[in-house]
Amino acid sequence: MPCPTSRTAAISTTALTLASALTVTAASALDHDDRPAPPERLNAQAFYASFDVLARQISGLRARISEADGTPVAGLPVTFTVAGEKALLCEATTDTDGYAECKKSRLPSLLASAVKLLTGGYDTTFEGNSRYAPVSTHNSVAVDMR
Repeated sequence: MPCPTSRTAAISTTALTLASALTVTAASALDHDDRPAPPERLNAQAFYASFDVLARQISGLRARISEADGTPVAGLPVTFTVAGEKALLCEATTDTDGYAECKKSRLPSLLASAVKLLTGGYDTTFEGNSRYAPVSTHNSVAVDMR
């Protein structure tokens, strides 16, 4: 006949194992619920800009940012830079239609950056925030000789 002490020990061990499993499961469920949702992906589109040789100005630096379904996103800060560089051309905020635009911008002061802008175009970037993931896009600059 088994000893009552070993039966009690077996029941206690089983109860302890079950309690541990429940604790781990509950903790995992809490951890999962506490995680913030990942930032939402956005779409970005840049438009052709033009460089006025006589005025030495770039016009039409413009981008549109929208949600995946095409809904425009307002109030996002957008930077316009020389393609592949950090040479800042201008900054703008998206309007209610999702557009950010710099009406006129001067050429970068460094000749190499100006040449790269005219040959390689420009980038637009939204750095992201707690709700939206970063997004960037690129387009060209046409030369206007009028």
